[in-house]
Amino acid sequence: MNTTSMFLRLINRTRKIYPINGISFQSAGCRCSSAYAASVSQIAKERETFQDAWKGIIDNLTTNKKFTQLPELGSWVKKVLEYNVKGGKKIRGITTVLAYELFEKPENVTEEMVRLARVAGWCTEMLQAYLIMNDDIMDGSSTRRGVPCWYRMPDVGLGAINDAILVYGSIYEILKIYFGKAKEYADILDIFNEALLYTSMGQHLDYAMAHRNKQDYSLFTTERYYSIVKYKTSYYSIKLPVFLGLILTQNGQNAPIEDIEGICFEIGKLFQIQDDFMDCFGNETVTGKKGTDIQEGKCSWLAVNALQRCDEAQRKLFAQNYASKNTDDVASIKRLYEDLQLPKLYKEQEDEIHSGILKKINALPPSTSPAIFFKLLDMIFKRSY
Repeated sequence: MNTTSMFLRLINRTRKIYPINGISFQSAGCRCSSAYAASVSQIAKERETFQDAWKGIIDNLTTNKKFTQLPELGSWVKKVLEYNVKGGKKIRGITTVLAYELFEKPENVTEEMVRLARVAGWCTEMLQAYLIMNDDIMDGSSTRRGVPCWYRMPDVGLGAINDAILVYGSIYEILKIYFGKAKEYADILDIFNEALLYTSMGQHLDYAMAHRNKQDYSLFTTERYYSIVKYKTSYYSIKLPVFLGLILTQNGQNAPIEDIEGICFEIGKLFQIQDDFMDCFGNETVTGKKGTDIQEGKCSWLAVNALQRCDEAQRKLFAQNYASKNTDDVASIKRLYEDLQLPKLYKEQEDEIHSGILKKINALPPSTSPAIFFKLLDMIFKRSY
């Protein structure tokens, strides 16, 4: 069954309520709309179909005239992309497709537009690859998605900086190939440029906080942390794929943009808090990444909340051991987090933020389908670590 047919059949399953992580839409006080009556199997199905689209996109990129003049360059770009874009749950890419399908009126959903949504979705995954290739170098990370970081591969080294630029340039080449003549082209370029600009701003804030005076933690506040999260994570991880889907719809201009953006930022906050917690307490075999936030002295959710709860002796211990690569110092900070009961606080705040997001979704105008946000929550809430 093709994706459009599957989607239309799901739309026709009215009056049915599916629980998300044990919370039904009805019990959460949400409007029961047929638009979000699809089960989690729709996400699994789309993930499979989405993956199948990758080969054709890369072939169209590396066989165009800009690469055929230098075949070895085309082969190298393909190698870089295959290594750095593979793996992961493809949340951003799948969200792009689902956002199009669920924001669009059912009668307007077409196979061609679903295909183009997958292309745009893969470009969000490439942007993610570009960002993490640079981030891994800046943070001195060793692994990503269970394999060595690209810059640590033999014969790559700091050449990874240029490889990241190749990935970024390839995004715009793909967008030109598939959307160059489309009326949405300018808006698509704008949303990608916005995502990169704001993410770079967030990366600067994140890096600057980690490289301040190591004894000065006066800026490790909740307000500063949420500013970093908004710019570093929410724009490209949540707003970009959601708004790409909206741009591709015929009725996107009538959507409550500010309300949708606000929900995107809240989901981005939840997503980053989870990442911060998993960086410290996650199992590397599950997360695919060895945590470095403590060693790098990051202004993380854990660090901010620890400082808010420390007594004088604990604050001194924190200042002595944080931002150290010594394994004993790192272990000392983790013990401090546990002594301060931060794992318990994390679970409480995760549930609290999740409930708040549900209320915001439920407050959307009746004409706006909340389905995409429930699906986003379903993909990230209570992630394994």
